[in-house]
Amino acid sequence: MSGDQNLTKDAPFVKRLGCIERGDSMIHVIFGQGKGKTSASVGMAVRAAGHGYPVLFIQFLKDDSSGEIEILRNTPGVTVLHAPVNYGFTFQMSEAQLKETALEYDRLLDAALSSDAFLIVLDEALYALNAGLLSREKLESVAEKNCEVVITGRDAPAWLVDKADYVSYIQNLKHPYDQGTKARAGIEF
Repeated sequence: MSGDQNLTKDAPFVKRLGCIERGDSMIHVIFGQGKGKTSASVGMAVRAAGHGYPVLFIQFLKDDSSGEIEILRNTPGVTVLHAPVNYGFTFQMSEAQLKETALEYDRLLDAALSSDAFLIVLDEALYALNAGLLSREKLESVAEKNCEVVITGRDAPAWLVDKADYVSYIQNLKHPYDQGTKARAGIEF
């Protein structure tokens, strides 16, 4: 588990209950090939934290180098977690690295299951699920928690789309990457 947890530092700020007690928790799925899935989930995390709600933001298949992670880490009430080691793209991983990654991701889902956060974001969980690195059963258990849950990634399975309350499909109509422009700091990461 990463050392990014900041619950002690932020405890005085968190003025509201974590898990929703009024029974109106919902599942948000943001998926597709287009740019903006993580950005949308970061926006939801910032909005919830701005209202004093505790947030757990978990990233799969990413390291902690994207710009939004530093901001989230420094936002009172937000806890950021990711696997301690990122081996890159799944097609580049050895069998041993895939197994280690799956174990770490299982631990991250355990952290989500034991969390009392108001909002839990599982960024790129769909990619990890489709790569066989996450258990469908455990992901379903997190999605069914009594809190808001946001799940992002490229391809959402039908069972999750059916279960979700909000489903947003992000479609890429035009992107500079298609013309050879590399990802730019501050924009794509």
